[in-house]
Amino acid sequence: MNAEEIKKFNKANEVVHKVEDQWHYPIMMKAGYKSHTKEGVGFVRSYKYVKGDHEVTCVTGASSDHWNDNKGGFGYWASLESNLK
Repeated sequence: MNAEEIKKFNKANEVVHKVEDQWHYPIMMKAGYKSHTKEGVGFVRSYKYVKGDHEVTCVTGASSDHWNDNKGGFGYWASLESNLK
């Protein structure tokens, strides 16, 4: 990459992404979780959701659409909703 391309890449990696615009937000809201993280920055972002003592972190961007459950479990986007039941 030349200097101009690096500058454009770095600028793109500074974009702020609201939690409401992410794939996991409607799933987590439907399941009764509250978003602890309101915004994420960059190509890969993580958002934490809380419901009582249960925490789920969802990661999104640049082929990183997965979730981690503090009570055990990990998966990719398609399995999030079934994990919450």
